[in-house]
Amino acid sequence: MHTQSELLSIYDRNREELVRFSLSIVGDMAAAEDVLQEAWMKFVRVALSQKIDEPLAYLRTIVRTLSIDARRRTQRESARVVADPAALMTVPDDDNPGPEHAAIARDELTLLRAAVAELPERTKRALTLYWQEGKTLREVAAALDVSLGQAHALVKDGLEHCRQRLNRPTHIH
Repeated sequence: MHTQSELLSIYDRNREELVRFSLSIVGDMAAAEDVLQEAWMKFVRVALSQKIDEPLAYLRTIVRTLSIDARRRTQRESARVVADPAALMTVPDDDNPGPEHAAIARDELTLLRAAVAELPERTKRALTLYWQEGKTLREVAAALDVSLGQAHALVKDGLEHCRQRLNRPTHIH
C-alpha cells in the first residue's frame, strides 16, 4: 500500500506529461483534463488499498484506457448526431399562429417533399431511415449494406440538399 502523499507526489511530478499523453489520444484539452481527473480517482482508490509495484506505469495505463474510451465515446456521439432533422421544419413561435403561418408551413412541407423526391434513390432511402424511422447511422449502414462513413455521407448530403431547397442555413455536426 502507498500513502496518499506518495501518490500525490507521483501525480504532481508527472501531471503535465500525463495530460499531454491523454491529449494525444483524445485531441481535446478539456477532455484530457477530465480523463486525468477520473484516472487520478481510480488510481488513488486502488493504490491506497494495495501495493502497486510500478505506480506511474499503472497510472499511465489508466490514463491510456480512459483516453481511448473518451475518444470512442466522442466518435460514437458524433456519428449519431448528424443533424437535427426537426430543425428543417421549424416555424417561428407565435402565440396565435394564424392562417399565414399555416400557409408557410404547408409551402415548406411541399418544398421539402419536392427536395426529397429529387434525391438519388440511395440517398433518399438513407435519409428516410435516419429521419423518419429514427434509425442510427449504424442501422442505416447495415440496411443499405454500406460503410458507416458512407451512411453518414448519404444522410448529410440529403439533409444539405433539403436545407438548400428550404433556404435554411446548413448546420451539420
